[in-house]
Amino acid sequence: MSLDTDLVEKVPCPLCAQDTYDVIRPARYPQGVTREELLKLYSSSSDHALMDQLVRCSSCSLVYLNPRIKASIIMDSYASAVDPVFFEQNAMRIKTFDRALRRVLKKWSITPQSSHRILDIGCAGGAFLKAAADLGFSGVGVEPSAWLCEQGKILYGLDLRPGDLTRHVFLPESFFMVTLWDVLEHLTQPGDILDRAHGLLSNDGYLIVNLPNYNSLVSRLLGSHWPFLLNVHLTYFTPKTLGLMLKQHGFQMMSVTPFFQTLELGYVLKRAANIWRPLAVLQKLVDGLGIGRWPFNYNMGQMTVVARKV
Repeated sequence: MSLDTDLVEKVPCPLCAQDTYDVIRPARYPQGVTREELLKLYSSSSDHALMDQLVRCSSCSLVYLNPRIKASIIMDSYASAVDPVFFEQNAMRIKTFDRALRRVLKKWSITPQSSHRILDIGCAGGAFLKAAADLGFSGVGVEPSAWLCEQGKILYGLDLRPGDLTRHVFLPESFFMVTLWDVLEHLTQPGDILDRAHGLLSNDGYLIVNLPNYNSLVSRLLGSHWPFLLNVHLTYFTPKTLGLMLKQHGFQMMSVTPFFQTLELGYVLKRAANIWRPLAVLQKLVDGLGIGRWPFNYNMGQMTVVARKV
């Protein structure tokens, strides 16, 4: 089924701007879906399986959604999101980010110091900035959801600012590190954000991008059951296509490593079961055994990319 033209829009390839593509997976919209229902899709813990059409650019091979839900609806949804389910996992996310950041610091011989400011774009409830602050960095986060910003400010005392990056003014080259943790794939204009990040990053600074790898072994094995095939993910990068986009916007990719996330077992299974129903049986078993709060460390095809300005 197709949606009314006031709900969806056709978009050019986010990487090469061409408009020719091959369809990987057709659209699967439910009958009679409304704008109000679509607004509910884009919370941080959204587990709505992919409904938009998935395509591969015939020129550069980038995989993305086209047509997709209109950018105005997506941004309104992110801005109004109230997501306590997502925020409840922040303690686990802080542990994950601490481990991931320590790995980056060790690999690139970076010593944390408060003068090394970090800008975290799409900071959600501040979990990464909390981990970074505990290691000795100072930082600022921007996040469309005013509710998530407020929760992080109250709980951790962080400088979290609601709204997208275009609403905030920062001095050029004023950050030592710019990070996008599970953010770039959500953005309607990923290239624009990379341009802005380039201008805000110091010449000796680092860009960290974390996102699902469409070419990962897990993605290829699971096919249509890959849990990152979600409506909230607008672009599906591989190391090659991400490297091309980074180069296009003034960055050189330095490393690509698997990203292992730690969340509560019950939370992971609950979200996964909404996409692949057979897992609901395992979720009930875990709940019955009382082990739903156990930490679960996993990689479902996520990758962490470190890049530098060129």
